[in-house]
Amino acid sequence: MRYLTILLLLPALACSGGSYSGELDWLAGCWVTPDHKAQEVWVVDGERSLIGFAVSINDNKIGFYEVLSIKQDSQDTWVYNAHPSGQAGASFKAIQVSKDSVVFANPDHDYPQEIRYRREGDRLFASVSLLGGENSNSFDKVACE
Repeated sequence: MRYLTILLLLPALACSGGSYSGELDWLAGCWVTPDHKAQEVWVVDGERSLIGFAVSINDNKIGFYEVLSIKQDSQDTWVYNAHPSGQAGASFKAIQVSKDSVVFANPDHDYPQEIRYRREGDRLFASVSLLGGENSNSFDKVACE
């Protein structure tokens, strides 16, 4: 699975800019669930954006994947863009940013309407939900080895 992720992200890695020193630098890296069935990778693409890829594996086959990006818009607001497999893309604006967490929201989207990330050491906690945390699905990931 690690090789698949690296292979799929080679174009992004080749295009990524220099060092990243923005507010969301703590998100960059490779993250995997403890059962190794889902993985998410974020790489820096300049000073105001990250590019990501998420994949879930079921029975040694890709069950779901999505191409992701987080960029600052002209008002310096972080915008999370998701392009999931088999679905239309969606954008979510940051409504809360701190040194180790971020919350993105789009009240007009069906599901999810909120996307949350929080980092604690080598662990990344993510969740998707309706506004206010209803119907939440959480993901606990650790740094890839």
